[in-house]
Amino acid sequence: MISRRGGRALALSFLCLAAVALPVALTGAATVTNANENARTLTLSVPGPFNGCSYLDSGATPTTDAILDLVRPSAFVTSANNTLAGESGAIASAELISLQPETVIYTIAADQSWSNGVPFLGSDLVGWWQRARSLSSAVSDGYRAIKTLTVSPDGLVVTAVFATPYADWNLLFRDVEAIGTRKGCAIRNLVTRPSLGPYRVTRATTTRVVLAMNTNWPLDTNRFGRIVITDSPLFPKSASTVFASYSLALNRGQIELLSTHPTLLSHIFSSSNVEELTFAPSRPFTQRVVVRKALSWSIDRQLLIDKLFGAVTFSPSVAASVIYSQGQAQYPGTVGAGPGGQTTTTSSPGSSSNGLSDCLTCALELLKESGYHRTVAGWLNDVGQLLSIRLGEGPSALDHSVATFIEGDWKKLGVSTVLIEESSDAAAARGAATNQVDVAVLSRPTSTTPSFAARSWAGPAYPNTYLSGVRTTALATLFTQATAIFNPVTASATWLRFDQIIMRNYWARPLFTAPSIVVWSSSLVTVQNSLSVAGLVDQVPTWSIAPPLTPT
Repeated sequence: MISRRGGRALALSFLCLAAVALPVALTGAATVTNANENARTLTLSVPGPFNGCSYLDSGATPTTDAILDLVRPSAFVTSANNTLAGESGAIASAELISLQPETVIYTIAADQSWSNGVPFLGSDLVGWWQRARSLSSAVSDGYRAIKTLTVSPDGLVVTAVFATPYADWNLLFRDVEAIGTRKGCAIRNLVTRPSLGPYRVTRATTTRVVLAMNTNWPLDTNRFGRIVITDSPLFPKSASTVFASYSLALNRGQIELLSTHPTLLSHIFSSSNVEELTFAPSRPFTQRVVVRKALSWSIDRQLLIDKLFGAVTFSPSVAASVIYSQGQAQYPGTVGAGPGGQTTTTSSPGSSSNGLSDCLTCALELLKESGYHRTVAGWLNDVGQLLSIRLGEGPSALDHSVATFIEGDWKKLGVSTVLIEESSDAAAARGAATNQVDVAVLSRPTSTTPSFAARSWAGPAYPNTYLSGVRTTALATLFTQATAIFNPVTASATWLRFDQIIMRNYWARPLFTAPSIVVWSSSLVTVQNSLSVAGLVDQVPTWSIAPPLTPT
């Protein structure tokens, strides 16, 4: 994947522990002189609502971060396949020069200024680091690992020396804010904070953000002059509207609606969201692994997938991970099914390679073996308590559909269920983690690295992680090891061990990776499928309108 700025993407896949230094400086992009898009407006529909959080704020969302990618300086951006690529923008290069100690050199492009006229210099990176490392936040991990950050006399070179190895250093210095900017998540912050990037924000509400081209930005000069970002899922009424959208709300109705818009193209793809069950660690029933296991086994995940997505041209596979989504390169399961057919689950938990398949009869036998007995009222344990479940559900239509299906499967098992609607997926996770509900259905976002999702089970329970209430020495040890391994193959093997501990103890039951749909005007060129909203939005400066066909 080539950087949107034209620079070379970092080849981190081949970095090994034996290396002493590996330069990864990013080349600059050639200036494009054709400016035929500058007078055009692009309408972009992405999940809302929007807010004015900075990248470091606990209230930041994937959509918030995607918008910031267009108006704030970064060392890296997200490519369409959810990996990180060199920005080659205001932070011109990022070079890992040593592993002992880990040392990274950031070079700032000359003559860069914030929208308020103040020069962008290394002091901005220092201010960002000082703010980040003091936060109780998962995204601050790498900043806390930095021992010193020094700036050259001209302010254009910043050297970071790490106290402890942090393999995901390319996550750092993204969407940097100017020193002294207003803190908080008020939507007005998007307009009032200084910007630096291909665009600046001119208007912002929780449902609509308007961007104008930064005429001082020297790269991607052939880009849309105005972008209207909206959370409206409606397709444009006029064929002349240049339009693109990213949505996780995939259903049969939406597919049928698309067929009435011949000027729109679309593609159903994987996403970075894993739909899952997460169990309360200390509720009377779910604190026992046999109950978590029986409840997990009783859900026919393939039937669930068929019911939700069987009529569309893409269906996810039964999930094989809680920290990787289906489209990521390190995902341990199958890549999903397209029009050619779907994978199926086996009939016995023991016949699967990981022992985590679905089996209703096995769930029934497990309950009997663990002291439960079936009555007209349901399952009673050895002290006469009726097995009933409070099931928290996230707010999306997909969460509701999944929860209703699971309620039906558990009814077949003989377990009564009470549905509790939560205000957000994070709130659903928190309800289970704090033992307010027995189980929660939610959509867990994964990131470019598994460390973000893994934070639910390792380290401090940060506000911006999906809480689990589970902490073990084994998980903490594997987390520390994995985040310090620079070789991605070796790191992935460690992360998968971490993953297996969670699944084999049934603290979480991954169901499937939610599919996404990208829709765009047929006149738009270079639009790529994306695993995440950031992967789509970060492409925007490279999009253009196809020239009209020449008559023959």
